[in-house]
Amino acid sequence: MNNLQEPFKINLNQNLWGLIISLSALGLAEYHKLCTLFYFAVVISIVMIVSVTITTYAYTAKYYKNKHE
Repeated sequence: MNNLQEPFKINLNQNLWGLIISLSALGLAEYHKLCTLFYFAVVISIVMIVSVTITTYAYTAKYYKNKHE
């Protein structure tokens, strides 16, 4: 009988890792009431959200272009 549980292989790019870390820092700062970390995490989170949005749009546009050629 084969192993029913396959190992998960998750490949995240730098933008997603940055977003996960910045949102985690934001939650940590909120939980422990750390003002400096909170504002730093807000700025980094906004930058990472913009970055993820731009890369997702670029990937989607490239996919759409290649699909409809």
